[in-house]
Amino acid sequence: MIIPDIANPMFGEIARGASDMLEDAGYHLLVLSHDARPDRQASQIRNLLRQRVDGVILQPFSSRDDAVPQLTEAGMPIVLLARRHLEQPSDHVTIDLCTPLLEGLTHLAALGHRRIAITLMGGRPSTSADARFETYCRFMRDRFGEVDEALIVRLERTELESGRMATPALLAAQPSAVIASNDLLALGIREGLRDAGLLVPRDLSLLALDDTFLSALPGIDLTSPTLPKREIGMAAARLILERIAEPDRPFETVTLPARLVVRHSTAARPALR
Repeated sequence: MIIPDIANPMFGEIARGASDMLEDAGYHLLVLSHDARPDRQASQIRNLLRQRVDGVILQPFSSRDDAVPQLTEAGMPIVLLARRHLEQPSDHVTIDLCTPLLEGLTHLAALGHRRIAITLMGGRPSTSADARFETYCRFMRDRFGEVDEALIVRLERTELESGRMATPALLAAQPSAVIASNDLLALGIREGLRDAGLLVPRDLSLLALDDTFLSALPGIDLTSPTLPKREIGMAAARLILERIAEPDRPFETVTLPARLVVRHSTAARPALR
């Protein structure tokens, strides 16, 4: 299994779900992290092909990642996580994050927020980021009549430090609420806000599109979706086992649901209190 960030607790839970099912079937799971570096991912894939592993579960660097056709041409069973490839069909496990994003936008609008910023992955194609972008733009146009591009901040990395460094760009757009791509990014934004003398949710509401144990910790209490992380890993393991057993079977996409959990990082727009 090759994931973007082994430090993100979400991927640990996904890997556990996959590992449990694979070990029951007589396989062992090796977990690697490409850290959003295509050169590292390419090196890892070359090594896996040399080692003749039985299959690869991969969250690719981008939706046009050369690794996917490379693995397919080598006859390697693969399952993609989150983003699908735009040109190479494959088995695919994803989460419906557009529904909790829409729930989050509706929740923030009901609290009086109009200037709602969002962080999205940038610098490379991503079908999952594109779907969230379309959901965000459609809501903002339908609800408020326009989309202010300044409220859309694209980041190449979604880590704690990335959130802290992105905070000035977010504040420059003068939002009253921010939707972050994941919990670690949200915590980085929270640190950046604190550095600027601002508090969540007193001065700015914060919502994350992720679900790790961090979001529910006292003092953090992030409004975020609850994601079926273990089930993601189990679904990926099932698909890879079926692909190993039946190489010519039709490709399958599994989409798992998510729902928003409102905690204490979102509140009414300050001017309305």
